[in-house]
Amino acid sequence: MGFVKSWRVILLLHSYIVFPLSGATISFLIMEAGPPKERPVYEFSRLWENSLMDVFFEAGHIVSNAPIMRLKAASTGVFPDEAQKEFQEAIAGGSDFFILVLLEYPGMPEGALQRPQSISLRLFSTKPYRSLAEQHYPRATDLSPAEELLEVKKAARTLLAHLGR
Repeated sequence: MGFVKSWRVILLLHSYIVFPLSGATISFLIMEAGPPKERPVYEFSRLWENSLMDVFFEAGHIVSNAPIMRLKAASTGVFPDEAQKEFQEAIAGGSDFFILVLLEYPGMPEGALQRPQSISLRLFSTKPYRSLAEQHYPRATDLSPAEELLEVKKAARTLLAHLGR
């Protein structure tokens, strides 16, 4: 009887080693490039933020986010200087990964539906710091909200595949 209990304990411990109890901790930063600072955050920025976080949370990861940040124009580097503070806070908070989403909005007349002209997703490992993946999406203007949601979730699942690298 003791032998059977010992094997159960060994199998239980093995399952904790092979299948960790918790997922990775992931911090998100959404950046809007182009719109004036006094404008409210665009609905598509919130859609991307909420949908990305939902997909990662549903996959078993711990997610957090910084407030949506505004830039005057898109940054030319892989990692914008404006994101450094949020990245350092993510590291201090124990994040394993940092996802930066840059939504570029074209200059459009006031009152027009603001869709991002292009979207960049960048996945970084925090320990050690390195870029793991980058995706770019030109946005079609004829997507319904339901189609847009499906596209965002598809993009999130593509990033999920890079977490194990």
